[in-house]
Amino acid sequence: MKQTEAFRVLASADRQLVLHTLVERGREVTVEELSRQVAARRHRLAPEQIDDQQVERARVRLVHTHFPHLVERNVVEIDWSERVVTLSDDECLGELFDAAEELDGWPPTDLLEQPSS
Repeated sequence: MKQTEAFRVLASADRQLVLHTLVERGREVTVEELSRQVAARRHRLAPEQIDDQQVERARVRLVHTHFPHLVERNVVEIDWSERVVTLSDDECLGELFDAAEELDGWPPTDLLEQPSS
């Protein structure tokens, strides 16, 4: 993966959050959990405060926009029968995370901050 393509992958805060979550959770996360994390970030709420409708909207964005982008670039693999997203073993991951380290906001901890309850 060329550096410019890596930066295109990282251009979306949702995709950054997906990648960060996969790395932090051991490379495999359910579609549901990723949807909940993305919804929580978008609404700046703790994941347990997100309602089903917010999770569903995030899931639709992931399934129709972000997952295809990541799959096409061999960044993730998705087992739809198990509804599990996994980081690929492709060599492009090294190049992608090298590019991520050049970003001021990587890892995207500002995306993960939870508001005070």
